[in-house]
Amino acid sequence: MRKDYRPDRTGQLWLDEGGAGNDFTDIYIRDEKNGNDRRPLSEAQAAPAKALGQCNGRMPWLGMRSYEKCDKVVRLLTRSASNAYFAQTLAAIAIPDAAAKLKRGLDEVWDIVKTADNVEELRFFRKKFEKVVAALEGWSDEAVWAEIARRRKGQAPARKSIKQAEIETLLSQPATSGEDDPDGDFFARTKSLDGLKDPFRHRIDRVVLVHRLREVVAQIGFTRFEPKIPDFEGELSIDIERAPIARELSWLPACENQGEGFFLSFPADAIREWLKRKPVRDRGAQLLRGLHAWAARRNLAPQLPFEQSLLPYCLLHSLSHLLVTAVSLECGYAATSIRERIYAGDSGYGILLYTGSSGSEGTLGGLVDVGRNIRQHLERALEIGRLCSNDPVCAQHVAEDPHEERFLHGAACHGCLLIAETCCERRNEMLDRALVVPTVASSSAAFFPEEP
Repeated sequence: MRKDYRPDRTGQLWLDEGGAGNDFTDIYIRDEKNGNDRRPLSEAQAAPAKALGQCNGRMPWLGMRSYEKCDKVVRLLTRSASNAYFAQTLAAIAIPDAAAKLKRGLDEVWDIVKTADNVEELRFFRKKFEKVVAALEGWSDEAVWAEIARRRKGQAPARKSIKQAEIETLLSQPATSGEDDPDGDFFARTKSLDGLKDPFRHRIDRVVLVHRLREVVAQIGFTRFEPKIPDFEGELSIDIERAPIARELSWLPACENQGEGFFLSFPADAIREWLKRKPVRDRGAQLLRGLHAWAARRNLAPQLPFEQSLLPYCLLHSLSHLLVTAVSLECGYAATSIRERIYAGDSGYGILLYTGSSGSEGTLGGLVDVGRNIRQHLERALEIGRLCSNDPVCAQHVAEDPHEERFLHGAACHGCLLIAETCCERRNEMLDRALVVPTVASSSAAFFPEEP
């Protein structure tokens, strides 16, 4: 019997159950007209199979006459399956762009500062003219001169990713004071680290209390079989093709949530020193093999675009999940109402935990108070990560193990790191607590090797 789809076969087909279970491997399609030949229904599920023929390009969710040329084969998908529909959303924190204020200030005094030939002349103008002083207040001479040089060359402003703009704004917040009066859609202040001691003193360089923020979430499409998740830089990856939600896209369904939270920044020098350690590189090689095994199972490109950020992202992502578990017990919010954003790019390394809820939850001040007492919550988070209720099985898991098929996990399970998927920006993937703290199976790759 041929294994390809044949539209000329019009005989009567029968469904036969050949086993005790309801699995597709136990259900057969029998062709009565061709000698009762049978094929298991599971053959129609495999990605490269051609049992159901080629896609005709029909897109009924865009209208009954919506068609698009398609060269892919049809795959069987149960209507009630959990992977029948994955809504693809893109979230952004509505925070002011720090560079936009500089551009506006330069516009006001451009007739004066455009004649400056160097930084010294610019500094002279900033002292002589009160208008220049007021327009460029808060910006260094070097930053202002760099923007002037860019304008003179006619260069377009560098395009920033969503997360790059967010972390730059978070890192530029002034110190907190007794006169702070939170207002607007975004208000944040940097907390003093005077009370922060080892092992956190040299591994955390900034704590920002975000009193107010606004999150905007827009749906941009959907997928079937596999979700299309953001890459490490916060933009949508290109490995899985998503279906459009309109023939001519002019608007997107979106919602906005008001909330609050706190942000932790980690020094780049500490991350780089940690990455140089051989046990860390060896652990990273294991996770990378698991990543390649995951990609091979889905016929994706083996060289994924975020390999260089893999270890820092897994470290911060795992610590974020431990923090969510720790703070949800004391901050007054349900664990499902706390969300995360991980920053692991060239602009810096950090974790933002915030509330993104359309209801009253999100403005109670609980997470800001957590940021004020961050040491005790970090200690609690690290304590949770050192021992899992499923150890030693959890700690000894190998990402590339083909039998477990948990290719995107190191030491991670429902007993320690996995949290509600509404909280996680990567659907509970890319996690390994061995990168954060010592475990019963690995103690040399931890970013926090000693106990508080």
